[in-house]
Amino acid sequence: MTYPYGLKSNPYPSSPTPTENDAKILGGTRHQEAKATITECVSDLYKSISRRNSTENDFRLITVIQDVGSGKTHLALHIKTMKTRQDIMTTYVDLSRISPKTNESIYNAIMRGFGRELFTDLKAKLLYQICEKAQKGDHLAKKALGYGILDRLKGTTLKQKTENIIYDRSSVLSAALDSYLAANHGQHESAIIRNAITGSHDTVKNLDEIHGRLAAIARLSHDLLGKLTLFELDELDAQECSLEFIKSLINAHIPASVLLLITTPSLYMDVQRTNPSVFDRLEKANYKIDLAGANAIDELIEIAIEYIKEADRTERFNKKEQQDLSAKIRVLCDEFPEFRNVRSIINILNHAIESARELGASEITEAVIDETIKQTYPGLKVKGSIMEVPISEFIKIKRVSAQTQGLIKQAISNLVNFAHEMGNVSKASKSNPSFDVVYSDLFGTKIGITVVMDANHSKNFETISNVVKSSAFVDKLVILTNTNIPPSSQATIVTVDKSKVIDLLYFNSKYTEHKLDEPENERVKMLAKTISVI
Repeated sequence: MTYPYGLKSNPYPSSPTPTENDAKILGGTRHQEAKATITECVSDLYKSISRRNSTENDFRLITVIQDVGSGKTHLALHIKTMKTRQDIMTTYVDLSRISPKTNESIYNAIMRGFGRELFTDLKAKLLYQICEKAQKGDHLAKKALGYGILDRLKGTTLKQKTENIIYDRSSVLSAALDSYLAANHGQHESAIIRNAITGSHDTVKNLDEIHGRLAAIARLSHDLLGKLTLFELDELDAQECSLEFIKSLINAHIPASVLLLITTPSLYMDVQRTNPSVFDRLEKANYKIDLAGANAIDELIEIAIEYIKEADRTERFNKKEQQDLSAKIRVLCDEFPEFRNVRSIINILNHAIESARELGASEITEAVIDETIKQTYPGLKVKGSIMEVPISEFIKIKRVSAQTQGLIKQAISNLVNFAHEMGNVSKASKSNPSFDVVYSDLFGTKIGITVVMDANHSKNFETISNVVKSSAFVDKLVILTNTNIPPSSQATIVTVDKSKVIDLLYFNSKYTEHKLDEPENERVKMLAKTISVI
């Protein structure tokens, strides 16, 4: 079995929570604009301090706010993995996963978020720095590297001694390293350098110490590695411990760094109520990114299409297929608000790709989507549908609904035919040009039905007015329309909403193809009653 569109694998992530690997793909205009804003902030800061040492003025704050499922975490992880990362050292922390939240636990999560890369790079740079000082005769530097008379007798150079430590073939002398650091660096830089070189980790609880350590990391990253530090803190909440930490971090103005805070509108307002002081600082952020519109249908389509385009190595996924899939996604999102967010639509498409593979479909068809919905959202139905229209049929109907008036007229005629066959009405043998269909009910009442559903509502008013003048030809006049008009004493006005249109078109298709079954017959009778046919 092969995947649809000639894909070698499913391009959509299966996890509801994005991973760094998933986040390499970024689609959607709003997300691209947000990315551009963040990279602009980083770039501007990088340029301003590229040729000088960093200070506490070299700090920027960015907030990203929008509802759950709008792609905020995806954006943050994409920024962490983007190609320009050589200029950024990023740590990502999901605050919702830290329990209990304390200054120490948040700090430890930030340190883990950097990964090995930062400390491996710092270790090498710092040891070469010590080596250079040792080569210039610095006695403490030589002792820190453990370089002595035996090394000279063996012909081991200071550079070789240094590289043995870098590649873990030997280690530094702890006490000698402490003496060297005390003479050359401050308290917090010394602690970070010691941890990087020895691979150790010390306990830090005091906020001042935490700020000092983070500032030391940011300064060393900039001055030694030429990188800015990006702190990404996701799922910011209004808990006292979280806000205390965030407030202190903003006040600390960590040099050569950007603090990116991610939250939802509701939690943002909780922050305002809980801690106005923190809220005031967030309101004064250098950049405030609102992802409003990220869950708009056009945005979701762009995001969905981007995944397949990225995975399409044979260019099989052409414009026609992109437009076709776009139309299906649009119908789904238009009818089912629960699908109208990044997380949900990606989840559906992940399952749809697998369903297509199992069904042997070369693309995501209506039938594939129908099967997907049955599996992932069992019991989901079109709202207001009496006929219990399958999702696959619903999508087909919605895509041709532009021809509504003609099809609805045909459906009403067939609905009366159905009622005639069931013995509920007697259809007139002669047609009347004033009505789409004329029939008599079981009591002999002569009924005329006219469908007035032009897209031009002004035209509908005129048509309805003319039809009402013909009411004398029947005992009861029923007008089916998509236009809201006042009740009339001369006619029964039935407003045909979206669900009734879908039901009528579905019935018409099944009736025309002689595919109505017994359970559906009962639903057809209910449909006929709702539009005053029987």
